[in-house]
Amino acid sequence: MEKTIKVPKKASLFSTLKLKAAVFVATLTFAFLSATVSASADESKALSNAGITKKALEGTGTETLFTNLNKVVYLVMAVGGIWAVIWIIIGGMLLSGSGSNAQKRTAGMGAIMVAAVGVYVIYKAYTIAGWALSIGG
Repeated sequence: MEKTIKVPKKASLFSTLKLKAAVFVATLTFAFLSATVSASADESKALSNAGITKKALEGTGTETLFTNLNKVVYLVMAVGGIWAVIWIIIGGMLLSGSGSNAQKRTAGMGAIMVAAVGVYVIYKAYTIAGWALSIGG
């Protein structure tokens, strides 16, 4: 009869790393919370400290809204124009690298045509937005 001796298991590497990570996260959380509590601002003056005044919030009715919509239309046109130029370049690269491959040539022509249609849609979107602005004003 042999006696088996039970040796206590040592902590595995995973459990020690888990413990170290938990202590690290707790320390960071405590440090963050202690730093932000002392840095809290006066809520009553938060809007004025940010530069937002009652006069800036009042506006003149629909003129402020339409001015902002005009800015959004310009932004969409700029992003769409850049996107169309990128796809025209990609279509040109596909077309020039197609060689005798009809599928690549068709893909290049398709990319250029779709980009051209996109530019037309962007132009017409500005016209429609201008029409909508003229209705409200």
